[in-house]
Amino acid sequence: MYSEHLFTHGEALWRSIGSAGGATVPADGCVDVILRDGRVEVAGPSTRWLATGRDGATGSFGFRMQPGRARLLLGIDLAAIADQLVPLDDVTDRRTAARFREAMIPLEAGPAPVGTLEAFAVQLAASSRWSDAIRRAASEAAKARDIASTMSGSERSFRRQMLVTFGYGYATLVRLERSRRARTLLRSGMPIADVAAEAGYADQPHLSREFRRLVGSSPAQFVSSAA
Repeated sequence: MYSEHLFTHGEALWRSIGSAGGATVPADGCVDVILRDGRVEVAGPSTRWLATGRDGATGSFGFRMQPGRARLLLGIDLAAIADQLVPLDDVTDRRTAARFREAMIPLEAGPAPVGTLEAFAVQLAASSRWSDAIRRAASEAAKARDIASTMSGSERSFRRQMLVTFGYGYATLVRLERSRRARTLLRSGMPIADVAAEAGYADQPHLSREFRRLVGSSPAQFVSSAA
């Protein structure tokens, strides 16, 4: 069983109970801090679909941070942990790691206050104007050179800032945002061919190829599983 609590500014606290693992999770470019059997780990920004791990005795809990935001809390180059699961203590300072543990470990014992995680969400939203603007541009498939000239001064500087802040390049972010849009449209019941055109794919085969890479299934399989 999976459930999540959405914070006001886009972050989320999720819980999974009783999963044996192996479920497919689409790439979303997010970073998750995950609690499982007393261990707190960081799932770096995802750029390909992944399979979930087995839940702990009391389930798994995660604090999901929107693309381009996690560096503000973790303080590291996110490209170094892209598509990896690493111990929290290995990627951030003691104070931040302690705050995450203090906020999350009580969740395994039952309902617990989430004020610290809410505060994290507020802090992230207040400090991520640059990354949020980049996400909006990517959702509209704006050209990298145009965004670079207005947001970072040069394409080289822009590429470097993308890797540090998001953990991947701008072209990957465009693909992730396009996939997110396509999944929303498919859930709404829109025909697959229409989704391909509306979401900005060259054609339906292009949509299918991207879905297999990023979602781990064909569009038809995704629709069937979401029904």
